[in-house]
Amino acid sequence: MPSKKAQELRGRIDAAWENLSRQLQGMDAYMERSDAPGEWTTREVLSHLLFEPGFDPTEILGKFAERDYPLVEITPGDTYLDDQRRQMTLAQLKAALDAQRRRVLACIDGLEEQEFDRKARIPLFKQFMGTDEITISMYVGALFDYHWNDHAGQLAKIRRAVGLASDPGVKSSGVPI
Repeated sequence: MPSKKAQELRGRIDAAWENLSRQLQGMDAYMERSDAPGEWTTREVLSHLLFEPGFDPTEILGKFAERDYPLVEITPGDTYLDDQRRQMTLAQLKAALDAQRRRVLACIDGLEEQEFDRKARIPLFKQFMGTDEITISMYVGALFDYHWNDHAGQLAKIRRAVGLASDPGVKSSGVPI
């Protein structure tokens, strides 16, 4: 049975997934639309959430340590949109995000309670968390609670711009990832 921390994180991850999924309903025809000139399109938002091609969040989680914390660099603001992602359908992008989510869930389900306190140094997080020494719990929470939910808010703006019903339950985190 997964630890208490894993169960708590699983609830937050699943909630972020549900929020993101709601925003993607009916967006197939609006993959190249944004809410305003210069803003990201639906496709760019989803590509950004996938991070760079080949990104595996569980690989990063495996680097977290009890001491001699590894450095994890995150560069905000890149869409990571490449030729392959330009060709992907909404269903394919969504499936790729779900695959990442499921890998994270499997990884955290296998951790013992104390392993969630392992850390990495992530300089980007110092801006909004006050420290760059980030635990696994903090990282996974930021990845889903903040990052996914924030971009779900961006997708809600696109929904409104294209005339689809918006979801009043979307909340922006204000975190610049």
